[in-house]
Amino acid sequence: MSKATIIVADDQPLIRDGIAAILDMEDNYIVVGKTGDGLATIEQVQLQRPDLVLMDIHMPKLDGLQAAERIKREFPEIKILILTTFEDTEYVWEAMRHGASGYLVKGIETAKMLSIIQDCLDGRINFPASIQQRLAQLLHHPDENEKMNDLSLQERKIAGSLMQGKSNQAIADELFLTTGTVKNYLSSIYKKLSVTSRSEAIAYLHGKEL
Repeated sequence: MSKATIIVADDQPLIRDGIAAILDMEDNYIVVGKTGDGLATIEQVQLQRPDLVLMDIHMPKLDGLQAAERIKREFPEIKILILTTFEDTEYVWEAMRHGASGYLVKGIETAKMLSIIQDCLDGRINFPASIQQRLAQLLHHPDENEKMNDLSLQERKIAGSLMQGKSNQAIADELFLTTGTVKNYLSSIYKKLSVTSRSEAIAYLHGKEL
């Protein structure tokens, strides 16, 4: 029986190496790559074509959700499990939208982590019970404001920074993006909110809940 190949992507070396060490001790898995940012993860996926990627949400250069979207677009057969310290339905919803098969909260017991990984490899969608109820509430009681619902997670982050009066450069530095990318996101935000300027967007957002 061949071993399932896995890439571990996390910008914290201790977590990345710790998870990889646990997996390498198992008979069924082999870690073929360890990465610390989203772009490096995509490069390793293109090189290794793993069965599974364990993907941290918050990484430099390209966050985990954006990296997941690109990976699933190019390699739809590759499974992705999102790693995060935040039990937040926003991230779960975004992970599902980007094709993730599950969601691992850092600090989970080793046996449970291995069980979720195997479920994912076997084709089962698996989200921790601690967030399933909250996710169900989100799905059954969506925000009544359709314009706000149209914003992606990254766009909401940028909108939040916009409300704080941050410049494009400050937003770029905070989210590990280029100023050009921030401008592109802002254009998308303006279009979705049906506004034409930064000041209009800020006025609109101050009356809404992100």
